[in-house]
Amino acid sequence: MSALFVLIFNAVLYTTTGLIDSDALALGFSSQMHLIGMILLMTLMPMWLLGCFVVTQRHSLAMAQRLDANLAQSVLSFPKRQALVGIGGGCLYALAFNVPLYQIDLVLAGNGAIISIFIGQLVVWMCVGFLLSIRLYVGKLFHHLGKTIKISIFEQSSLEPFARVGMLDVIIVVGGLAVAVVQSIDAQFRIENYATALLVAVPAATALLIRPMWSLHRRLVERKQILLEDVCLQVGVASEQNSAADMATLESLLQRRDRIKAINTWPLDVAIWRRLFFYVLIPPLAWSGAALVEVVIDKFLGL
Repeated sequence: MSALFVLIFNAVLYTTTGLIDSDALALGFSSQMHLIGMILLMTLMPMWLLGCFVVTQRHSLAMAQRLDANLAQSVLSFPKRQALVGIGGGCLYALAFNVPLYQIDLVLAGNGAIISIFIGQLVVWMCVGFLLSIRLYVGKLFHHLGKTIKISIFEQSSLEPFARVGMLDVIIVVGGLAVAVVQSIDAQFRIENYATALLVAVPAATALLIRPMWSLHRRLVERKQILLEDVCLQVGVASEQNSAADMATLESLLQRRDRIKAINTWPLDVAIWRRLFFYVLIPPLAWSGAALVEVVIDKFLGL
């Protein structure tokens, strides 16, 4: 429903203000396709972000239910204060880094087409701020649970929800960067179009992935260190003995030491690491594709 509302709102806004039929060059765009790319971005990005909000909240609830009933109840509660702060922060970020000064002058002058672009850009970043604030709040809830939940350093499968919550958030960020490629629909790759997004996307993805499991990671590190120190002490004692039984004990202790050293202190299995690596590759591949299209078209037209 939220995505449909955004689609209808943008259609009405861009039609009534005359943006769709405006002269792209007069608005500061290099071509009509460049303008269309901006319109697509301002339409698709809020739809993506609001749709992801619904999906991630449901996923977080499912993960929370696997861990703790109180956590699940907290995930269900809507943090109004955090949401308002996020929306306000997104609005300020758009004004500071994404809206050119000439647009503000034209908005104050009452240019309808520019006003619609101005509103569209604000809506995009307000949605970004809203979603990030909610997801950081959920990450904080998992972070707090990680301080007290029962753990077994040798059996961590029950702790995977801490990682899976952050993984889905990384997918959202990566997907958003991939959606941003619609700006290059005119086959012109402009790095400045992505710079402001990357300033938010990289630290946000890092925080969203690591924060839910950070406290759990610290506890696993501490537990691993305690076990390692204990077994090393036993190895030192056993190595001073020469009987066959003592040698067998020593070999067993050495195997246990090696096993403890190999324990992963992040609740991420190999399959999750592979998926994370694949997701991180998506935006560069999408951008490289956009740049390649630009080169091919330029060479074709130059023949």
